[in-house]
Amino acid sequence: MSKDPTEKMTEEKRQESRSTQIQNYRVEIKLVGEPIYQFRVVDVSSKGAGLLVNENSRFLKKIEVGQVVDADFISPQGSNPSGLYQAEIRHITQADESRYKGLRLVGIRIREKLIQA
Repeated sequence: MSKDPTEKMTEEKRQESRSTQIQNYRVEIKLVGEPIYQFRVVDVSSKGAGLLVNENSRFLKKIEVGQVVDADFISPQGSNPSGLYQAEIRHITQADESRYKGLRLVGIRIREKLIQA
């Protein structure tokens, strides 16, 4: 079976492998003048995460690649990353798997942990 020659291949740029065996892992992102957005985390490492976002979400119209956001990771198992981090939007792509139909995958890179007052 040959691949479509027009299909673009993306180079893997992750610095470490990501865990996909996670349950009930969430992230909350608050944008100025917007409600708090909460998303399911589908893969995570100490350096980044993949978030599932409904393709009709207003959030997608409010963000762009390269934008820096504050992301509050909520891990029921208490594993890292957990807590408030500064993160950068790295990509916004169509989710490939059929179980994610109608969703976008938003990749974020963790920049630094923020101190909560």
